[in-house]
Amino acid sequence: MKLIKVEPKDNYILRISLDDDSIIDFDVKAELDRIPCYKALYDLTLFNKVKFKNKRIYWSDQFDFHLDQILERGQFLKR
Repeated sequence: MKLIKVEPKDNYILRISLDDDSIIDFDVKAELDRIPCYKALYDLTLFNKVKFKNKRIYWSDQFDFHLDQILERGQFLKR
C-alpha cells in the first residue's frame, strides 16, 4: 500500500489517497498537541507544503508521519 495523493484541508486535516482506492482523513492537529516538537506545523504556510513519498508524508526531515501511523490514527472515508 502506497500514498498517491495528500491534500491539506481545513483544521489541520490531511486527506490521503492510497493506491488501493482508500481515502483517509488524518488529523494532524491531534498529533501536534501530542508531540510538542511538531508545533511548528501550526504555521499554515508550512503545513500546506506537505509532501509524500511511498509510505511517508513529510514537511522536512524533522516533521514526518509514516503510513502505519496514518492507518492507526486516521479516519477512513473510503475503504
